[in-house]
Formats: sequence, C-alpha cells, structure tokens
Amino acid sequence: MNYTIVDKGDYLRADLIERQSAEETEAFLKAVGVARRENQRKRVLICVHAPRTFFKVEKYHASSFLEALAGLRDVRVALVSRHFEVRLVHEYLEALARIKHAGLRAFGDEAAAIRWLASPESVAQSDA
Repeated sequence: MNYTIVDKGDYLRADLIERQSAEETEAFLKAVGVARRENQRKRVLICVHAPRTFFKVEKYHASSFLEALAGLRDVRVALVSRHFEVRLVHEYLEALARIKHAGLRAFGDEAAAIRWLASPESVAQSDA
C-alpha cells in the first residue's frame, strides 16, 4: 500500500495511491482518522488514485468510518477520484453518509471538493 497524508493548513489531504486489498483500505482510513485527530482538522480531502475498486464496502468497515464521522458534527470529508468505478463506490458511500447525517460527499473534481470543504455553510445545509 502506498499513501500520503499532508496537513494543508485548512484541511488534511490524504492520497491513496496504491492498494491491493480491502484490509489496506481499512488501514488507510484508520491512518486518516488518526492524522485528523492529531492535526485537529475538521476538513479532510481523500483522493483515491488507485483504480482498483472494492464494491463490498463492509470489507473495509465503511459503516464504522461513517458512524464515527456522524458523531463529529463539524467534520467534513470529501472523496475524490477520476476513476469511474471508484466514483460509483464513493457516491454510494455519500448516500449512506446522508442517511447517517455524516459530513461526507463524493466528487470527480478536486477543485469542487476543496470549494465544498472551504464553504462556510453547515453540513446539514449542504445536504439539502
């Protein structure tokens, strides 16, 4: 697995460059959570460059990630990928996040994701 997590000041940027298994995806998400807490960031940009898709999101415990996120009212996570299949999974995760009232959105464009992360409106307003 290959990834980077960088504190950009206004947000944390996490790039998943390479992964081979759902377990590696789970480890990446845990690392992002740890870095977010250590850097005290409320905004996280996750860019997935790996074209391999895991359609069974529970293999990497996505619901646990969303449950934790739902408990953090002011935290936003933007998922970005240019790979069509990965974006489909991200859109599914966004739908699950809306049900759980978690601040997570999926984007195909990094600039749009950063604009959403930086916008002053609340998570509840952005779900409308």
